[in-house]
Amino acid sequence: MCHRIKIILQLLSGINMQRQTKVYPAPPSKQSDYASQQAARVSAQQKAENERAQKRLEMDARLDVNASKWRYVCKGE
Repeated sequence: MCHRIKIILQLLSGINMQRQTKVYPAPPSKQSDYASQQAARVSAQQKAENERAQKRLEMDARLDVNASKWRYVCKGE
């Protein structure tokens, strides 16, 4: 029995008991997907900002620039 234990220990001593995690680089398709998603986000943000700017211009055009010149006078006494 002792002889078997010695053989097993000799076999196990040659085996690296620590598992190493292998790191694989991201495949190019995932990197390009990420880049295209980022580009889509940027273009969507720019489009939204342009739409908001256009809406501000339209709302400003509706304001009457002479409205502050009008004075309402109370008639009476």
